[in-house]
Amino acid sequence: MNADNVFINCPFDNQYFPLLKAQLFTLIYIGKKPKISETTDSGEVRLHKIKDLMLASAYSIHDLSRIEPLKDGDLPRFNMPFECGIDFGIRLTNPAQRDKRFLILEKEQYRYQRVISDISGNDIKAHGNEPELVIKAIRNWFKPLIRDIPGHKSIWLAYCEFESDFEEVLKSDGYNPKDINELTFGDVIEHMTDWIDAFKKKS
Repeated sequence: MNADNVFINCPFDNQYFPLLKAQLFTLIYIGKKPKISETTDSGEVRLHKIKDLMLASAYSIHDLSRIEPLKDGDLPRFNMPFECGIDFGIRLTNPAQRDKRFLILEKEQYRYQRVISDISGNDIKAHGNEPELVIKAIRNWFKPLIRDIPGHKSIWLAYCEFESDFEEVLKSDGYNPKDINELTFGDVIEHMTDWIDAFKKKS
């Protein structure tokens, strides 16, 4: 289990993409390594990969904000609570995982109590579908563990600058920066890492 790895369990769609980018950026900015399963994996292989990523990560972030359909006629998304349950099972049954820390994200404070009350007592933060609140939740979660961690406003301002640069680069290369399927997560993480390294050197 790597002390810098952070497993991310969240929706993979364009509406959620701004929140995912904020998570990835914040973790890289504070020196952590986000671990996320690519959506192109087949079902069985992907589940094994997800388990491996959980086992390799000292931290997990689970976003359970999609407990309702995106639009009329849709069904709720159960992948996120399913993966969250797997991670809890690993922590409860594997002695090497018992010190693992979870951050559970939701859209509204306390809404989870109506659908999955057994997770009460864990770190659960509401983000209201706002990237800045995602950054604040993750930054504050790591505050007791990381000395001299930047304030969330500093990270947010850096993220806004990154987003502007990132969109221009993707557009110039013929990509749609708002489409989650345009780049692999590995590409996004690599681009963020390079940008953050350059940003910190000039700051």
